[in-house]
Amino acid sequence: MKNLIIAFMILLSANTTTVSAQRMLPKQKGIEVNVGLLNNNISDNYFINAGLIKHSKKGNYVIYSLEYSKNSIPYKTIDIPVENYTAEIGYSFNVIADRRKSLMFNVSFSALGGYEDVNKGEQLLYDGAKLLNKSSMIYGGSGKLSIEMYLSDRIVLIASGKTKWLWNTSLEKIRPSAGLGIRFNL
Repeated sequence: MKNLIIAFMILLSANTTTVSAQRMLPKQKGIEVNVGLLNNNISDNYFINAGLIKHSKKGNYVIYSLEYSKNSIPYKTIDIPVENYTAEIGYSFNVIADRRKSLMFNVSFSALGGYEDVNKGEQLLYDGAKLLNKSSMIYGGSGKLSIEMYLSDRIVLIASGKTKWLWNTSLEKIRPSAGLGIRFNL
């Protein structure tokens, strides 16, 4: 009878504890893809971001990413396209996380540089007006607040809000965006 009770206790304890692999190990890498909106007009104002992350200690990580964004500026009956191609390097700090590290709030800071293409390089519009905004190399920084939810030890869903501060641009210097993404930890 004593052996039966011990076996029953072991069986109960095995069901209540789950084994899970460690997450966010130092030097662990991940591939991340994000998409989102630059403002409330969905069709012409979006971004696509692909990046590589490398975990360091305490849930923090280094970010290396490439981003393409397309924005449109309304002018009379047409939209003037503005495209950005940027590369980013930054660091993300784990601010708050639950005990199992399945839900995390992170703050990231990055430096970025790239190229901004206004109206595909054309300064003359269809009605003879001349654009004062020019295509140019851009650089600056960004700040991002993200919520990361681990679906498994390798798959992470990401919701983020980001603001870029750009210099050497003839358009807005501050550009907010919001997006969703997924990360696959390798």
